[in-house]
Amino acid sequence: MYKILIADDEGIVIDSLRYIIEKNFGGSCQLASAKNGRQAIEVAESFRPDIALLDIQMPGINGLKAMEEICRQDPKVKTLILTAYDNFGYAKEALRLGAVDYLMKPVNKKVIVERLTGIMRTIDGERRKRQDDLLVKEKMEAVVPIIENGFIVSLIFQDEYADSGEQYRSLLDIEEAHGIIMVLEWGEENGAGGMGDPVGCGVRAHKYHGKMVELIKVFFRAVVGDIMGNKIVCALPLGEAELGYEERLCMIEKARSLLDSLKSMMGIHLKAGIGSVRPWEAMSDSYQEALNALRHGKRKVTHIDDLIVKDTREKQQQLMEQMVLKAVLGGMEHDVRREASVFAGWVQKDKDRTFEEAKLQLMELLFYARRMVQEQGNGCPGRMEDVGALLMAQDGEELQKRFVSAMVGTARAVVIKEQEPDGIITKAQEYIRQNFRKDLALEDVAQAVGISPYYFSKLFKEEAGMNFTEYLTGLRIEKARQLLLKRELSIKQVCVDSGYSDPNYFSRVFKKWTGLTPTEFRDAPARSGEDPVRTESDQD
Repeated sequence: MYKILIADDEGIVIDSLRYIIEKNFGGSCQLASAKNGRQAIEVAESFRPDIALLDIQMPGINGLKAMEEICRQDPKVKTLILTAYDNFGYAKEALRLGAVDYLMKPVNKKVIVERLTGIMRTIDGERRKRQDDLLVKEKMEAVVPIIENGFIVSLIFQDEYADSGEQYRSLLDIEEAHGIIMVLEWGEENGAGGMGDPVGCGVRAHKYHGKMVELIKVFFRAVVGDIMGNKIVCALPLGEAELGYEERLCMIEKARSLLDSLKSMMGIHLKAGIGSVRPWEAMSDSYQEALNALRHGKRKVTHIDDLIVKDTREKQQQLMEQMVLKAVLGGMEHDVRREASVFAGWVQKDKDRTFEEAKLQLMELLFYARRMVQEQGNGCPGRMEDVGALLMAQDGEELQKRFVSAMVGTARAVVIKEQEPDGIITKAQEYIRQNFRKDLALEDVAQAVGISPYYFSKLFKEEAGMNFTEYLTGLRIEKARQLLLKRELSIKQVCVDSGYSDPNYFSRVFKKWTGLTPTEFRDAPARSGEDPVRTESDQD
């Protein structure tokens, strides 16, 4: 359907044009008319024509002025100028204003039909292009969040995805050579600057993720990742290699306003940590700085530079060293990598400290960590080659990597010691037996025995011959078998005392393990005159 506006002060012209259009284009056109320029403008506002046939010489506002106003309202209108005056000035002005053609009266019917047919083809092409563009945009709207999350992952896990960052930047039209990481964290405010109930708040935040991303992009030009636990990571492209004092204050204030808006929307307390400006290939450092700002900052928004200025450098250094040592002594390899990387970057950022002084500072902490590990009876903490490699580092990046590697090696000595018989798995099994009635997760047990969940899962299966879930379920089912022999207990009570909160789920698991439902198992002795088979754990 094409909407065509005819404007001419002669009624016979309007009728003639209407007849030609209706005869040649039938019901594919909807027509409207006006007898002067003012009427043409008013009709165009409500009618929204695709094509306008305008006479130049009309009373009041002439056709050229009317055309200028109509095209200002809607630049997509295709205008065909009609005039009885062979005036070059008129033709030149009409073409300047964007008219598709300039025809002299009287106009031949064939010419009118040809011109309108050509214009309609142009309109059809534009409509198809708009539809195609909308389709592409719709598809991109679905794909962009995936690309953005992939980009964030490539930044914060730099070593594993080193080759993909440039491709992501090309897809996201990021031309800037530098960026900065901002991490948002949420939870229940606990009064000590920390976050309570991160899991519950994280679950609540998931339903707001789309709106969170939209709001973040109102305040910042940002690439936003998926929710990770109770955090969301944002990368802010920057053209400059440094952030001036005024710019830093402006960024902090914008972040404060963003957090206020997010809190109003979600009803959850939020904090933000901001790292320093880095080139894209070193963005993992900015990420670690943002986490450090979150961890140690007491305000709603903390920039890493403000964190260093706020405390004395000695106090800040002591705090960060304690975080590194705590991770090492716990044998928590993932935490060691994070804390050691943050500390090494922080030491080198001090402009009053030379490269050699920074190297000695890191060496001192490494030796102190090794001595503490050895004093705990963990044997030889790491390799001496790591110490030599640290001394031979030639630049800041190499120094940071070798320090992290040496600290990880030291932490592994703690883990190796705990792997001995009657060590970590014995402690874990005892902990599970004491706590199997609770809502117990693998991460809880790993934390109780002081190693990473990933390493604990692998070690438990090797030592116990089954994975954590199988061991826990087996323990609960054996306890349920014992309790079911006590007929004074209801099935629901047996369910709760065996560590399950949902009776239906308990029944399904019990039947899967025993071949009987809890009720069938309880009734079996009465039917057969025999007791259910009992295991050694039933005797405990």
